[in-house]
Amino acid sequence: MDWQIATQTHVGNVRSVNEDSLLVVKEFPLLAVADGMGGHKAGEIASRMIVDHLAALPLDSNLDIARQQAEECLLDSNNQIIQFSQRELDGVSAGSTIVSLLAQGDKAVCLWAGDSRIYRLRNNELEQLTDDHSYVAEMVRDGLISQEQARNHPSSNIITRAIGVLPEIDIAVQFIDVYPDDTFLLCSDGLYNEIDDAEMQQIISKSDVYRSSVQLLNLCLERPARDNISFIIGHVKSAGSDTVESEETQFDTGLTHAPQ
Repeated sequence: MDWQIATQTHVGNVRSVNEDSLLVVKEFPLLAVADGMGGHKAGEIASRMIVDHLAALPLDSNLDIARQQAEECLLDSNNQIIQFSQRELDGVSAGSTIVSLLAQGDKAVCLWAGDSRIYRLRNNELEQLTDDHSYVAEMVRDGLISQEQARNHPSSNIITRAIGVLPEIDIAVQFIDVYPDDTFLLCSDGLYNEIDDAEMQQIISKSDVYRSSVQLLNLCLERPARDNISFIIGHVKSAGSDTVESEETQFDTGLTHAPQ
C-alpha cells in the first residue's frame, strides 16, 4: 500500500527547547514520535537516541520479525539512556515516551511506552489505538475520575512508563489491520492537550495530509501551547487515488530528527 505522510514539530508558545523527536522511514513504513523528559540536554538527547537507534535498524520484511527488532531496539535504548544519565548527567534522570507504527501491506503493529498516542481515522470515526501509561489514565480506567476530569487533572503530567527511567521496561504491543483510506495520527501530548478529538477528526479527514498537518499545528499555536507539539499523519492511499504527493514533510521550529 502507498502512504502519504506529513510531519510537524514545534517548540510551542512557552518552552525554549524542543525535546521531541520524529522518525519517518518511508520504505516500511516506520513512523515514530518520542517526547523527551528531563529538560535541555536530557529529554532532548533521550528522544533523539531512541529515534536514531530505530532509524538504524535493518528491518526485516516480515512484520513480526521487524516488530521483535523494534522492541529489542527500544529495550536497548532504555539501557543506553540510563547509562548516559549516570555518566553525563550526574544521575539526573533523562527519559522519553515513544509511540511507533510499523506497517507492512494490510497489517501493522503499534509499539509504545508512555502517553504519546496513535489515533486511527476509519470511515470518519476517530479511535485512539494506544492506552496512555499515566497516573491519570489509570484513574480513568479504574473508574475513579471521568475523561473530562482527566483533561484538567493536576497530576496529568505524571506518566507511569517511559524509556530511560527504570532498568526494566515493558513495551506495549498491538497488532492491527490496515485498510485503504485509513489515516493514522501519531502525536505527543502537546497536540492532544490543546485540541479535542472532534477537532482532530475534522481536520485529518481532509484528503491532503500536508494541509491537515499545517492546520493542526496552527490551531495548537492559537492556544496556550504550553508544551512541544509533534505529530505525524500517515494516510493509506486507496487504489486509483491521485498519485501526486503533496509536500510530505514540513518541519517548524525545533526539529530534532526525521530521516527520510
